[in-house]
Amino acid sequence: MPSDSSPKYVLFKASLLQYITLFLFLLMFTLPAKSSKLPDKLVHLPIKLLSGKTESLAHYQGEKAVYLKFWATWCQPCLKEMSHFQHVKKNYADKIKVIAINIGINESLAEINNVKKQYNLTMDMAIDESGDLAQAFNFIGTPYHLLFDKNLNLIHRGHKANQTLDQKLAMVSNVKTVKLLDSQLLDNTLPSIKTNFEKDQLYALFFTATWCDWYLKESRSRDARNCTLGQTHINTLALKYPNVNWQTLVSRLWTDKNHLNEYKEKYQLNHSIAIDESNQLFHQYTIKNLPSLVLIKNDKMVKIIDFEKIDDITKNINTMK
Repeated sequence: MPSDSSPKYVLFKASLLQYITLFLFLLMFTLPAKSSKLPDKLVHLPIKLLSGKTESLAHYQGEKAVYLKFWATWCQPCLKEMSHFQHVKKNYADKIKVIAINIGINESLAEINNVKKQYNLTMDMAIDESGDLAQAFNFIGTPYHLLFDKNLNLIHRGHKANQTLDQKLAMVSNVKTVKLLDSQLLDNTLPSIKTNFEKDQLYALFFTATWCDWYLKESRSRDARNCTLGQTHINTLALKYPNVNWQTLVSRLWTDKNHLNEYKEKYQLNHSIAIDESNQLFHQYTIKNLPSLVLIKNDKMVKIIDFEKIDDITKNINTMK
């Protein structure tokens, strides 16, 4: 071996350090991932595809990474990302299972098929008709990206198809591990709104969103008008029927307390209003149309989704009083 001060020794030492650094780098990204920390209810949760087939994350455990994307046809950022979404499906089909989950709110199969055709989408698709998937995966707004490695560790959760997502997709497709996220990010730990329905009392739960009257104006003009009419009619009816227990519940999607206060001022609400932060009530009553009115008395329940005629709503209230 050359002496410590010789040029050959210095060159040898530098090369050795380079090899050690490279070895450690490769080791860091090729160590096997830990087993999934996802709860069984998520791993085995059924995902019913439009093809009629039922999938679950468990089907791909140990075999492929899984990329879930929640979206809506009226969500403009979702549509802007569709080319990227199809690119992922085309380039990573052998290594990553890609599933598109339409949230099923103010949605139709015809609109979904139009988007599939427009963007030549070929990934498997599901419609979350019951809201079970959104509730289980703590969905909080479209677009919503979830990426799991092949051991079903959560490695990405976000709302943008950006460079961070692309890097993680590339790494899991090459069986390289990425920093794991805490699966508790998918836990819905926010407080639920308590509902104690007393016997022989009529309760009116009005489900809406602070944005549905303006955001849907271009893509779903009738729905946007329905949102405006709905809240206007509910305000009128709350004054006409003070003995009915009125409650406006707004979706937690893209909504915070500032949005809630602006909404209250905009419509001059004269009754109780709250954000369903845990999404429990939206899920419990399967609210898939904004707005919706749910009338409840004892064991009877009526759901109303059309607010064009206030007289029709009045008839339902009088029938249940």
